[in-house]
Order: sequence, then structure tokens, then C-alpha cells
Amino acid sequence: MKIAPVLCAVCALAGCSVPLVRPDATQAVAARFDAAVPQASTDLDMDWWSRVGDAQLTQVLALSRAQSPDLRSAAANVLSARAQAGQSGADLYPDVTGTLSASVDETELGGRTETRSALLDASWEIDLFGKLRNSARAAKVRARAEDVAYAGSYVSLAAEVANGYAEYRACKLVEAEYRNALRSQQETLTATRSLVDAGLSASPDLSLARANVANAQITFTSQQADCKVAAQDLSRVVGVSQAQIDTILAKGGGLPSAKTFRIASVPADMLRQRPDVIEAEQRFAAALLDLKVARANLYPSLTLSGSVTQSDSKSWSFGPALSLPIFDGGAARASVGVANADALSAAESYRSTVLTAVSEVDGALTRLAAARANLASAETLVQQYQTYFEAVDEDWRAGGASLLDREDARRQVQSARITRISQREALLVQWITLYKAVGGGWVPPTAAAPS
Repeated sequence: MKIAPVLCAVCALAGCSVPLVRPDATQAVAARFDAAVPQASTDLDMDWWSRVGDAQLTQVLALSRAQSPDLRSAAANVLSARAQAGQSGADLYPDVTGTLSASVDETELGGRTETRSALLDASWEIDLFGKLRNSARAAKVRARAEDVAYAGSYVSLAAEVANGYAEYRACKLVEAEYRNALRSQQETLTATRSLVDAGLSASPDLSLARANVANAQITFTSQQADCKVAAQDLSRVVGVSQAQIDTILAKGGGLPSAKTFRIASVPADMLRQRPDVIEAEQRFAAALLDLKVARANLYPSLTLSGSVTQSDSKSWSFGPALSLPIFDGGAARASVGVANADALSAAESYRSTVLTAVSEVDGALTRLAAARANLASAETLVQQYQTYFEAVDEDWRAGGASLLDREDARRQVQSARITRISQREALLVQWITLYKAVGGGWVPPTAAAPS
């Protein structure tokens, strides 16, 4: 069966002496990212988090690396793949088994017969067409793919934990704003009661002030619950008890400022740092090796076998056995078709992974630029609304503005402060997203092709 053109460029897997050819899917991406690449003086590496400067975030990330169920599952997959590679590699060598036996027979006349025997069996399939060799190579390539998948799992986990941490810290900052708003409303209620008692304010203002206190209390209580849920979610992702997470989160406070890092402006360079791209590439190579194994099954197989028996007499046997695939109802050729289709699917999966990787980086860069601009606007928003509120508050205390006007101005400045918190969180989250999109600073290990 002919392989589709997308596979032809990588069919140099002719034998164990030929290195694996890396399929090139970078031709499908542009020479430059569509979005502007931020300028920074620091390269991204796996220790980037420690330079963010938040001790609690560093501690939570360390716990997640040791305790996360998802990361432990990925580690188990690595062990399983390595064991399967060892199992496949064992098929290249002879299979030798030995048996020892001893028996004693007694008769009614007192006769006694002792029998001892030893049996040694050996068999070895000669790898005429590379079936066993390519099967072992495919298993090794898949084991390497699982190694890379583990690295990718850690990068994804670190990003998820950091996002959860940022969400919690931002939530607590908003909670503080609502707490201050509740305190302010309570003070307003006290001041309004004094004004009403002095006849300087209408009695309905007192009802409005009480309603504002009740509404502020509801908002504050709901925000407290949201922050508690955020901490619970973080505990689940990290894989430790709620009490342990709460103890860590009780220290420190505020949103950390992301340490900027430099990334490659050429997509092809970035792709070498993405674990999922390297993993897809390895699985593509393994699928091609599976195709060679399926083709080898179309041809005869030769097995050498022999045995040696030691008992009262010695005997031995040795000889080759040739298995010819004469008729199997088309099963072997169908297996080649399946392997060919799997290779085509793996090729397209690899290409899709490459396109997705570049798209994710472009999207993160675009949103990062927007988050930077929005944070600057949010700072202006807070300053201007604060100035407006102070003027309205002064007018209200002098009796020139209604309580409703003051409450509207207070809500505007509160909303502006919360918007600023949200934009600070958004900026941090976009740096985290970019961190994940470019591979988290992971560097692929150099490894020779399996022989």
C-alpha cells in the first residue's frame, strides 16, 4: 500500500542504523507571530516562578509537583511506557526456559525407584524483516513521548495552580473593597441618622441608608464565599488538605507581579520548547514504525528452537521452523491498512498541534498587550472617580447633594477599584497563559534515536 504524500518525507526509517527523521510541520506556520512580542531582558526557564517573588505561590507550586494526582498519573504512564519498551526489547533475544524434576516410586514389595530429569528449551525468532526491531523502536519512541507528556503535564499544572492562586488573591482584594464599602455604609447610616434627628435631612434618607447597609452586607458575604470556594478549588488541584492550603494562604497577600520574560519571535524556535509538539512528533514517528511492523507481518518468519533433556538417557533436538502466511482471509493486509491510517492520523494530529501552539501564543500575546493597556486605563478610572466622589461627598455633608447622589458616586469609585483589581489579575493571568503557550521554559532533552 502506498503512503500518503505527507508521510513520504519521513519514510527514511529504513533500518536501525538510520536516525529517526523529524517530520517538519513548521512549513504550515508563518515566519513571525502575528502579535507583537514583548521586550524583556530575562529568558524563560523552569525556575521562572521562583523569580516572581511570591513565597506562598512558590510553596504551593512545590506542593503541587509532589502531591498532584494528575501529575502522579502522568508519572505512572511514564513508568508503564518504559516497562512496555523493555518488554518489546526482550523479544529481540532468545527465550530460554529450564525445568528440573525428581520423583520417587515405591512398590508393595519394597522396591524403590528414583527418577531425576532436567529439560532445557530455547527458541529464537530471527528478525528477518525488522518486525521485532521496529516494534522495540516504536515502544522506545512512545516511552520518550510519555516522558515529554509528563513535562507538559507539569507545565499545565503549574499554570493551573498559578491561575488558581491569582484568582484567590484577587478575590481577597475585592473582598477587602466590599468590607470597606460595608464599613463606609455603616458610617453613612450613623451620619444620616444624626442629620435626620437634627432635621437637616429627610426621613426617607434613613431608610435608604439602612437598605444600602443590608445590600453591602449581602455583597460582602457572597464575596467571602467565593474566596472560600477559590481556596477549595486550589486545594483540589494541588492535591493537599484544605487546612494546609489555608495555612499557606493566610500568609502574604496581594497579587504578585509577573516577572516578564523574553520569547522567540520566530514560531519555529518556539515550537521546539512545546512539550505537546514534541510529544505529537514522537507519536507520529512511532506510528510510522508500527506501519513497518505491520508490513513485516506479510512476510515469512523464521524461528530457531531446540531442547536438551537429561534423565536416565540424554537427548537433544534442534532445528528451524519457517512460518509462511499463506492465507489469513486478508487479516495481515488489513492490519497494514489500519497502521497506514493510524500514521496518517498521527501526521495530521502533529500538524494540528503545531497550528494550535502558534495560535495559542498569538492569542496570549494579543491579550497580554490589551491587559497592559487596560490596566493603565483602570488607574485613570480610579483616580477620576475618586476625585468625583470626594467632591460629591463634601457637597452632601454640606447639604447640597442628596444621599442618593453620594451613593451613586461611591458605587462608581468602588466599581473602578474592583475593575483595577480585575485588570491586575488579567495581566498576571496573561503572563501565565503566555508561559504555558511557549512551553513553560521546558528544554527538550537530547536523545539518540532508538536502535
